[in-house]
Amino acid sequence: MKKAELNKLTPPEFEIMDAVWCAGEITTIGIFNTINISKPKKLKRTTIQVQVARLERKGWLTHREDGNRFLFRSTVSREEVLSAIVMDVLERVFDGSCVEMVKPLLTNSNISSDEIKELREFIYQYEKK
Repeated sequence: MKKAELNKLTPPEFEIMDAVWCAGEITTIGIFNTINISKPKKLKRTTIQVQVARLERKGWLTHREDGNRFLFRSTVSREEVLSAIVMDVLERVFDGSCVEMVKPLLTNSNISSDEIKELREFIYQYEKK
């Protein structure tokens, strides 16, 4: 899949992909159950099936047959997709400035001191490379 296409998931498609990434390999019923467990308004199984078929046509998913079941898995890692989304936002919204991108996160969110420590450690380890 081309890098330019990695950030082109709609919110419902991302939700399906997230279920697949968490499971590694999953049936349509598994996706249906995973998504609907936390939704007050449940999605229909046919809605999930249509979206899964669409994601497979687009090249995001592939499947293998196990008896009469199709087991779906992602063709692209979650990390690759998240990286592409972040890089797209970085370029389009913040003119490539990491500092400008991080400022709103630090000033407009309820970031905990533990998260700040984790960020400091990440930056420290990154600088050591």
